[in-house]
Amino acid sequence: MSTAIAPPYLDPEARAARVDALATACGDRVEFGRSVDGEPLVAVRVPSPRPDAPRVLCCANIHGVEWVAGLVALGLLERVAAGAPELDELRARAELWVVPCLNPDGYRNTWTRGGEGTLAQLRCNAHGVDLNRNYPLPAGTRRLALPGAGSLEPGRATWCGPSPLSEPETAALHELCAAQRFHAAAGLHSFMGTLIPARVTTREHWAAYGQLCRSFAGAQRHRRYRRLASRFIDAWTGEQEDHLHHGLDCWAICVETFTVAASLRQHLRAPSRFWRFNPRDPSPWIDSDVGGLAAYFSAAVALPRPAALSRSRTGP
Repeated sequence: MSTAIAPPYLDPEARAARVDALATACGDRVEFGRSVDGEPLVAVRVPSPRPDAPRVLCCANIHGVEWVAGLVALGLLERVAAGAPELDELRARAELWVVPCLNPDGYRNTWTRGGEGTLAQLRCNAHGVDLNRNYPLPAGTRRLALPGAGSLEPGRATWCGPSPLSEPETAALHELCAAQRFHAAAGLHSFMGTLIPARVTTREHWAAYGQLCRSFAGAQRHRRYRRLASRFIDAWTGEQEDHLHHGLDCWAICVETFTVAASLRQHLRAPSRFWRFNPRDPSPWIDSDVGGLAAYFSAAVALPRPAALSRSRTGP
């Protein structure tokens, strides 16, 4: 079986052109930074008819090899452009921002290599940093030496970088989020087929994320993802959703599109790293997860912000 990256997956230039076309169809193109190699970091802003609407963010492809995540983000915009009812309902309640690719250097490197290479070579940015381990940890916490929690050693697939927000991509997204004060966010990944909310320990936040994950799963059309989380057994890793929740008072989840089981059914032994993370036919996953995202965002904007929810439950 061919190892080449094939349609409907898009080469870097075709992906950028698709983003520009969808920005014209849906709203505004916002360039909010540059990557290590100088690629533009682009968001598409979809305005709401409600002038005081809260803002929500969908961000994808923080890892260079996880292309199906970027197609889900593009699918969200395509559904907006087509006037899908669930997206019209969301637009009536919120202003939607979509960042289809936060790691354009990793994306281009994956394309150049034909999807072949080690996880560290394909996952990271041009500095070799895992961008989803490069965010600040909440005050008073520390990184534990656990698998996947973020390595302090350059060259590893989860190297967290020399310091938090050391990378232009994460620094730019942090500044965008701080400026726009997003009410809710979703980071799109592959390939665990789960929903991973920000790490929380309070009952009210735990219950709220349970509600938000059920909203997402209840709207999926193909396969319902389960929440992967624990109030007591977890580690701080420098991930995007933890930083957005604890640092910027934003409801935030990680959406792992595709599933391990589906990946193994597709290729018991994948012909390249790319085809371990990405389905040959992404369309059912896009269709299912776009509906889930719309439901999640609609449910999130009905809640107060995390800090306000805590105050409402504990009193003044």
